[in-house]
Amino acid sequence: MKEIIKKIGDLSIPLIVGIAAALIWANLDASSYNRIIYAPLAFGINFHFLVNDVFLVLFFGSVSIEIVHGVAPGGNLYPVKNTVSNLLGALGGVLLPIVIFFALNHFFGSPAYNNGWAIPTATDVAISLLFAQIIFGRKHPAFTFLLLLAIADDVAGLAIIALFYPDPELPVELPWLSLVFVAVAVAWLLNKHRIKSYWFYLLAGVLSWIGLHEANMHPSLALIFIIPFIPHTPKPGQERCPTELDRFEADFKPIVDYGLFFFGLSNAGVVFSSISVLTFIIFIALLFGKTIGIFALVKLAGLMKFNINPAITNLDLLLIGMTAGIGLTVSLFIAEIAYTDLVIGDAAKMGALFSLFNGFIAIAVAKLLRRRREPEHI
Repeated sequence: MKEIIKKIGDLSIPLIVGIAAALIWANLDASSYNRIIYAPLAFGINFHFLVNDVFLVLFFGSVSIEIVHGVAPGGNLYPVKNTVSNLLGALGGVLLPIVIFFALNHFFGSPAYNNGWAIPTATDVAISLLFAQIIFGRKHPAFTFLLLLAIADDVAGLAIIALFYPDPELPVELPWLSLVFVAVAVAWLLNKHRIKSYWFYLLAGVLSWIGLHEANMHPSLALIFIIPFIPHTPKPGQERCPTELDRFEADFKPIVDYGLFFFGLSNAGVVFSSISVLTFIIFIALLFGKTIGIFALVKLAGLMKFNINPAITNLDLLLIGMTAGIGLTVSLFIAEIAYTDLVIGDAAKMGALFSLFNGFIAIAVAKLLRRRREPEHI
């Protein structure tokens, strides 16, 4: 039974079901959807707040765990010089979507859309890897290449959210940010004094959350400052023993995986009439921006003598870019915080939701072009 539960979570089924439920509910009865999602529960807190400002703390914390493992000695991103092509690919997959977004918005959109420039920079790691597994298989080097690229993309995404998306109606209260630094100092002291239990570090995370919330920044990022201090280096001779960070990840993985159902439910409830030119600007920026940006920058890395695995063909690289163009979870989150106008925000969310089709486009392209390459049998 545990294996079945784990498999369902690994396939991101709760998130997909939550998105589908939100779309059906909102299109059948938008008023009841908005009433329940945004209705005050207690102390002015609503369901939407609990998901986006509390649950997402664990989600972004789990993302930062991948980064911590990746940059540690022996990790997929260590040493950095061996992943230059991945890092440049991620950079191309962030910058070109921004350029395409602004170009399309200039000619077809509206100045009111400008603040959504970061929406097409995101890559949904879990769902992108799900499609990559279908296209390449887990043992193909393209799968690993996409994983490393997506981790680097996450670093950029977290930085963009933290730096460029404070609440436009509430100015940043810098004095409260001192609590975040205090939380980091506490986590450092806990690590220095070899405090093992991750629960003590989570208490520091609560302090970080309060600091970010009161500073009018996104408290969902609270744990990313604390995760690196949770003990994650095995003791000599005990390399196979799980670390405290491994225990934290294992204990909270089911909560994160299945909690994404509620994220989809509370963020994807948009009516189909919300589709506008912004929807297609975001979708096109994700598909072509990611595909061309990643391909071009990885090729540039090759000219600089930072080569990738020779088993990854040009076609594979294009498919990696298409698959990375699935923004979904993080794109939905950025769309939620980018616009104060709910109509514009819903149109942007539709663009994030449409990016799921990029995975199916990648599957279709893979089957079509690979079939053409197969020799004809006489």
